Amino acid sequence: MTYDLNSAFDRAAADDGVKVIILAGADPHFCAGHDLSGDSDKTWEDFPQVTTWGSFDPPGAEGRFARESEIYLGMTERWRNLPKPTIAAVQGKCIAGGLMLAWACDIIIASDDAEFRDPVVEMGVCSVEFFAHPWEVGVRKAKELLFTADA
Repeated sequence: MTYDLNSAFDRAAADDGVKVIILAGADPHFCAGHDLSGDSDKTWEDFPQVTTWGSFDPPGAEGRFARESEIYLGMTERWRNLPKPTIAAVQGKCIAGGLMLAWACDIIIASDDAEFRDPVVEMGVCSVEFFAHPWEVGVRKAKELLFTADA
């Protein structure tokens, strides 16, 4: 999804008719996080490399680090630096990877039912994507969100 979203952001950034980019999810939720189902028929190999992290082909940690850096961190930083204002229209759940998408935007507009949550510590991993927690909600609240996985 990050490659498809990156392509859409690139098109919007290059289109002089687009003045503001709004990122919204399909009802009822903005984004429930990473798709861990394994149901997708595409992998990172189906898309051209976008960033300059280096080759994805080396075995072991080097290739995986380059892939992960592009798919999550590199893409999000590109979106954060788009030359046009971006707005995340968040409704319903915005969880884990969904935070990465919302935090890349300049402004977040949240509906009354919006719920922000990051359960990555609860899942046994650290938040390795676009880690903006302390800058977005403050250090103390970021610790609370990550340690408790509460909304």
